[in-house]
Amino acid sequence: MITGVWTMGETMISLRADAPVGSSPRWTTHVAGAESNVAVGLARLGHTVRWVSRVGDDEFGRLIVRELRAEGVDVAATVDPGRPTGHLFLTPTSFASAVDYHRSGSAASALDPDLAVADLDATGPGVVVLSGITPALGEGPRRATLEVAARARQLGATVVLDANHRTRLWSPEQASRVLSRLVEAVDVLVGSPDEIGLVAPTAESALDLGPTMVIEKLGAAGARLVSREGSLPGPTTSVDVVDPVGAGDAFTAGVVSSLIDRLSPERLLARANLMGAACVGHRGDWEGLPRRFELDAAERGMGSSDVTR
Repeated sequence: MITGVWTMGETMISLRADAPVGSSPRWTTHVAGAESNVAVGLARLGHTVRWVSRVGDDEFGRLIVRELRAEGVDVAATVDPGRPTGHLFLTPTSFASAVDYHRSGSAASALDPDLAVADLDATGPGVVVLSGITPALGEGPRRATLEVAARARQLGATVVLDANHRTRLWSPEQASRVLSRLVEAVDVLVGSPDEIGLVAPTAESALDLGPTMVIEKLGAAGARLVSREGSLPGPTTSVDVVDPVGAGDAFTAGVVSSLIDRLSPERLLARANLMGAACVGHRGDWEGLPRRFELDAAERGMGSSDVTR
């Protein structure tokens, strides 16, 4: 039986504006990070999940630790007295959002591969969730991601990789070189068609590199699961989009939860899409993610007025 989830990566403070900067916006403070978003999503569903990272010895770092612990995540964050916690500014534009990162030289950019592997060994998780963002942060995080994936495979854990390519962090060529090595130790690869294309021409051909399952995130079109048994399209959920940020992480949390609960491929895709839909209906990376009783009700096809504890 799969028990326990382990993940690693940078979490930042996201300062969000309600209007373009030139319009004197109001700002709200949020905790944001691909891996910790997944961790919160899983913890809200009742799964045991540990998040490993580094934060600065500052108020931003303390806020991140406090928020994640309040959400039920097992936090293993080293406090770095010499490097700050990363942060970002998210501002609306006419047709999308603009992101201004301040993460260069952050505490998380100094992730220690040896400490990460030692924590993995001590935890003994059933699932390890990694992101293509972490190896883009620098040499230490890159080594840590590759070594954790290899060690997790040796320990018999199920390794899930969300490709999560960020062009502001590294080029497609750089990402391709690292992700192509990383995917050899991965059981489940998640990403958009473009992201999967960084390691293989198609989702089907990516199976030849190591994964037993490849899941394509198709946005409003739903998703597609590819395995040796064939290809399976996944449903989409109609929802009013308030804020699309974090939807991919919510989807990945749904994938991992489904693996733990041993759901069929059809139900896996349905749950992953439900999680993404829940996320985009609220502002913030993870604030709208459901508790287990809410997800159970949604999976039974009940309306929100029918949801009771």
